[in-house]
Amino acid sequence: MSAKFIPTSSGTSALGGSGGGGGGPSFSYVSASGGSEWNEGFADGNYRFHRFQSGGTSSLSVSSGGIITIWAWGAAGGRGGQGGNNGGGGGSARTTITVPDGSTLYTAVGRGGGGSNSSGYGTGANGNHASCSGCSAGGGGGGAASMVFLNAWGMGNLKIAAGGGGGGGGREGCGGAGHGGAGGQRGSNGQCGSQGGCTGCNNDSNGDECGRPGNDASGGGGGGGGYRAGNCGGNPGCDCNGAAGGGGGSNWVGADEGDLTGQGFGGATWAGSNCSPGSDPQGRRNGAGDCNGETGVIVFGYKNP
Repeated sequence: MSAKFIPTSSGTSALGGSGGGGGGPSFSYVSASGGSEWNEGFADGNYRFHRFQSGGTSSLSVSSGGIITIWAWGAAGGRGGQGGNNGGGGGSARTTITVPDGSTLYTAVGRGGGGSNSSGYGTGANGNHASCSGCSAGGGGGGAASMVFLNAWGMGNLKIAAGGGGGGGGREGCGGAGHGGAGGQRGSNGQCGSQGGCTGCNNDSNGDECGRPGNDASGGGGGGGGYRAGNCGGNPGCDCNGAAGGGGGSNWVGADEGDLTGQGFGGATWAGSNCSPGSDPQGRRNGAGDCNGETGVIVFGYKNP
């Protein structure tokens, strides 16, 4: 990557040093909550990576631009109540872009199980709850998407989105429930006619939450956030049966510039599966976003001069 790429991000704690004397600016980086940075032999040389995992928003400002690869993983959906099924794992996406001088990359890391990423986009819905007093067979909440925006918040500035997993269905009484769909996948069906929520079927990026089921029936899982969010899981049409899992949110990359590094880092997305996140074989995930409410991850990487 370009030797000019010099991050100088906003946040709370300095992780790198700043230069002095007449030798030009040295690397300077300040993390947001949970941020970390390291150098690693990777691909065709020595790369620097910046990893954000604590759910919420932060930013990475670039004084002099260059080529950067972004990996993102959505958060996992929550488990359904009263012996319900697992939430889905997060989806993943990767893109490589040229970042202009003086740019800021805004990060929004998804929280799991009906969580948000604090950006106003890609929120996971709460699961459905049984209507009777004291029932605990509500569906699990959907995971929030992890997203990166260039220079301003807003879907028009979005560069990458990794969908959150859908919530697992609740299990009232004796029947089995469906698991939540992972990011990029449909939720699995429950019993007695309850259908799993579809992936990417909502009209916006925020997960879909249905109304409460009647009587003491189980509740379906909430939809996961994404570029297009997932729908909630269906409720069973009869008593003593498990509900369906919510659909995961969809993964997305923008107008990708292709494999700018020559190392196979062009734009791509991967759907997750039950309790397993989607993953680039060369990804930087390190265990987040598996299932049942785990947070998402965003990683930036570029070649050191």
